[in-house]
Amino acid sequence: MSRQISATAVGAFVIGAITLIVIAVLLFTSGKFFSRSYSLVAVFPGNVQGLRVGAAVQMRGVRIGSVTDIEVLLDVENNTVTVPVFIEIEAGTVKDLGFRKLEGHLNYKEWSEKINRLIQSGLRAQLKLQSLVTGQLIVDFDFHPETPARLTHLDADYVEIPTIATVTEKLMDELRDLPLQELAEKAIHTLDGIDQLVRSSDVRESLRNANLALVQTRQTLQSVEAKMNTALDDIASLTRNVDSQVGPLSDSASNALIEARTALQSVDDLIGGDSATRAELDNALSETAKAARSLRILANYLEQHPEALIKGKGY
Repeated sequence: MSRQISATAVGAFVIGAITLIVIAVLLFTSGKFFSRSYSLVAVFPGNVQGLRVGAAVQMRGVRIGSVTDIEVLLDVENNTVTVPVFIEIEAGTVKDLGFRKLEGHLNYKEWSEKINRLIQSGLRAQLKLQSLVTGQLIVDFDFHPETPARLTHLDADYVEIPTIATVTEKLMDELRDLPLQELAEKAIHTLDGIDQLVRSSDVRESLRNANLALVQTRQTLQSVEAKMNTALDDIASLTRNVDSQVGPLSDSASNALIEARTALQSVDDLIGGDSATRAELDNALSETAKAARSLRILANYLEQHPEALIKGKGY
């Protein structure tokens, strides 16, 4: 007899399955399944190779959305190709400073008006390289008010954000504008002139003359070096001779100085203020002075009385 299935068990199984599905959706969508997002479209002027669906959309390094679709539109009549890139911006990632709490609840029209004001202020989209190894690209939002806002008005249902060329595309445009053919012809003409100058007989003669001048200069330097070595040897010999003669002269001068010092000391001892010889000399000089004074008096008297030599002093 088969066992009857319980309605309660079936209901619990269904509820459990629904719960698991909800959890899986939340995990795989990072909880964004129930969040609001806003769509934009960007038409880049160059090649979008390396840009993939799901690529990040960033602003100043912060992820604000992702690429949802990339299409190729052919214009057979004009032979042009347009590649629109559709972007979803996550609500709440870009907020107005004055209305941070309301940003996630704006309707699409209000949000579009805010984006258009940002575009007028210079908001642009640009492709940037995410990885040098894989070559993957991302979409970068930033303000470039110096660039014009070029719009294609491809789809009226989407707000179109203007785009600017990548750094590589700008460089290629600048190179494309250069007169490469003219520059190449001038370079070839310059190289031909250099080749003719190098091959000319005047240049070869100048090189030979320069080589001879170098040889002569080398010989002159060698001769000067030899003469300088001889002069240095003579100076060294003269220095040795002077040293050999200065030594004895120095000894003789020292001895003479010693003898002169001894003689001066002897003279000082002889006529010094405390010596006996000095006292005797002073007494002799005093007596001599007195005798000279007496003779002067006598001479004066005899000059006045010459008869005193015959009669004597008393007459």
